[in-house]
Amino acid sequence: MTIVKCSGGAVRGSFENEVHAFKGIPYAEPIAGRARWLPPAPRSPWQGVRDAGQFGHACPTFAPRSMLSIPGARRQYLRAIRPLDALVEGDDSLLLNVWTPSVDGGAKLPVMVYIHGGGFTAGAADGFYDAARFARKGVVAVVIQYRLGPPGFLHGSGLFDGEFCADNRAFLDQLCALRWVQQNIASFGGDPACVTVFGESAGAFSVYQLAASPQAKGLFRRAIAMGGMAQTCAPATEYHLATRDALGDVGIAVGNAEALTALDKPKMQALHAAITKRIFRSSEDQYGSLTRQRIGFLGAATGTDFLPQSPLDAYASGTANKTELMLGTCANDGGLFSFLLPMGRSLSAKLFSKQLLGLVPNRDMEALRRHYRAEMPRATNRRVLEQINNDAFYRVPTNTVAKAHATDQPGTTYLYQLDYPSAIAGIGAIHGIDVALLFRNPPAGLLLEDDAQTLQLSELMLEAWTQFAKTGRPAASGMPAWAPFDAEHKVTMVFDRVSKTASDLDANLLRLWR
Repeated sequence: MTIVKCSGGAVRGSFENEVHAFKGIPYAEPIAGRARWLPPAPRSPWQGVRDAGQFGHACPTFAPRSMLSIPGARRQYLRAIRPLDALVEGDDSLLLNVWTPSVDGGAKLPVMVYIHGGGFTAGAADGFYDAARFARKGVVAVVIQYRLGPPGFLHGSGLFDGEFCADNRAFLDQLCALRWVQQNIASFGGDPACVTVFGESAGAFSVYQLAASPQAKGLFRRAIAMGGMAQTCAPATEYHLATRDALGDVGIAVGNAEALTALDKPKMQALHAAITKRIFRSSEDQYGSLTRQRIGFLGAATGTDFLPQSPLDAYASGTANKTELMLGTCANDGGLFSFLLPMGRSLSAKLFSKQLLGLVPNRDMEALRRHYRAEMPRATNRRVLEQINNDAFYRVPTNTVAKAHATDQPGTTYLYQLDYPSAIAGIGAIHGIDVALLFRNPPAGLLLEDDAQTLQLSELMLEAWTQFAKTGRPAASGMPAWAPFDAEHKVTMVFDRVSKTASDLDANLLRLWR
């Protein structure tokens, strides 16, 4: 057992295999009642020693559990990336976990703070993200959780009195957790001046917003975005219009905080569905960029204190944070769209390509399809559409941020692509395989082969990630030298059975996006 004193009080963790682990530490007050719709409040001190030997409750989730009834490979994939049925939800869920090789207050170890994915509707800081192997690489690893669905993302500033239903609550949770890290991580052996925030999928979306937010200045030095996009945002005024209409759809009058507070989980699910329907099925101009891009309401509100301008604009004009950035995608991140729907993959790919039209140059999907067909002459029509979806939602937005950030801060941007295929036949390097390689926790074995080659790549990537956190330069034994991304050479590290660097990767295929 290990006892450490933090701002809330003393916590008792465990020690195993050279790593101290502290689980379920609260960084904010419970989100019960009105607090569910208010910005987070830092946790009040507790008496005595709090047990930190078990994972705490998850924030309420909003992902459809019916997906788990899908048979075969789809079910195997879902259970590999997010075992939803294992989560126990609760109001006291603004929690974090810490793994550290040392609790010496003077150790000054680099710190890595992980933000989980799950589409902003699912996920938690539980055993799926046990980060002990990061700690064994000489860093203090922290995994946080934050509000999901409407409690985290129903942007309603000005529709209610005071801060009730304030914009960007999920991101304010993340800021609150990062402030906790600044105040307390030295007691767990960490260096608050050497913090790297990283995340995958929704976690990567979060990283992009945080790295552009003036409110995050000084909270971290480096950031790693894995399989996300920076453009999951819209002006707060657009969100407020959609929120006003969705509240009416479920019978809640603007300003009626009591009615919103009284919503139980099924009615919050209905609110979630109402605002999603508003954004995806309304005319293209009804809610501005929200309905033109049709990315959804689970994003950041711009024109706010948290995010005065869009992240892409912030990177292009120079963020106040001056964050060192490492970012990348999986080669088939976009295959997620067509693989998970219960209909045929070809039809699913076609439907999603229409959904993503707002991200396509000149909104001319047919011209883009012809171009990809010419560049991929041996591919099936489904594969062509899947590649377009991958590039529209993941790769091109990631490359755009890399270019903007590298222009403003030369030498501080690293770009990668993961090509290593899943053990599930026919899905390749699909969304989430990077998490499985880095964390190597059950049930990641459902997604990966359990062989020496997979373990070798897993160790190489873990070393590169932790070296970036330590020095700002990703490097690993057996990995080629990785030069920073710049507008001239556009260097990308390609992680695979044999990792390599490429200059201007797939330039011809991506030509129309430029």
